[in-house]
Amino acid sequence: MKKYIYFLMSLTILSCSTEDDFIENQESVVSKNEISTKNTNPISLVKAWAASGSYRGYTTYSKKFTVKVADLAYDKDVSIYHEKKDGSWEEIPLTYGFDIDDQNEIWTGEYNLGGYGISEVYDDEFVVKYEVNGNTYWDNNNGTNYRVSNNDGYFLADADANISVDVDFDSLSFIPFYDQNSMTVTVDVRNLSPNKEVGVLYSIDGWQTQQYFTLNYRSFWNNGPLYYIQSPNQFGIERWTGSVRLDKSANTVEYAVVYKVNGQEYWDNNYGKNHTVSKNFGN
Repeated sequence: MKKYIYFLMSLTILSCSTEDDFIENQESVVSKNEISTKNTNPISLVKAWAASGSYRGYTTYSKKFTVKVADLAYDKDVSIYHEKKDGSWEEIPLTYGFDIDDQNEIWTGEYNLGGYGISEVYDDEFVVKYEVNGNTYWDNNNGTNYRVSNNDGYFLADADANISVDVDFDSLSFIPFYDQNSMTVTVDVRNLSPNKEVGVLYSIDGWQTQQYFTLNYRSFWNNGPLYYIQSPNQFGIERWTGSVRLDKSANTVEYAVVYKVNGQEYWDNNYGKNHTVSKNFGN
């Protein structure tokens, strides 16, 4: 039987109203006052990421979003309604990720732009939009909208969420020099105290046995030469990373992460499902 580390992230449910008269055209110019009057209920931002970088004239911009929605119907549209540099607002569509339980889902999405001589399209400000059953719901951060600037790194929207795995940077790969596999995990934590430990509990045999290794604090995260995310960032979020060597027969690893600080433990185990990383046999 699998041993799961149960962790329930409390996501704040804000006040709500439905708006049927909102302009739906993605190219429509919408004032900040109009956006900030929208309220929310069955949708909430979990976390957002913003970064940019440049190397020999090639510039990249990236944004990532994770959102929790109530499963009100099978057919639904979830998006980030984001301000652009020209003052207009545009939707960045999100896609279904997985069920948290029989009532709530996780949706994710990202925006990436790269090229020579390009400029960023999006400004800092955004809200979350959910269309279902003929209604539109919003998460606008209690009327103040969300703001994440380039190279801010991660913003954890829920004040009670103190740890989060960045699954875009976990990996399991074979290292010929050691004739072993190596698993790498990257985690963001809220800086609650200078004295802390961040670690990974993992299993390669369905939790019949389990092992543990600690992660290391990263004072900054590189996006390219002279482009980096400071740690902790302006939101008080630190980045921790680490790796462990495993037997080369380990093709899939389940894991959860723990943040030990001020006599407390905070877990991210992917809403009770545990995180999973597998070896890419194509490489």
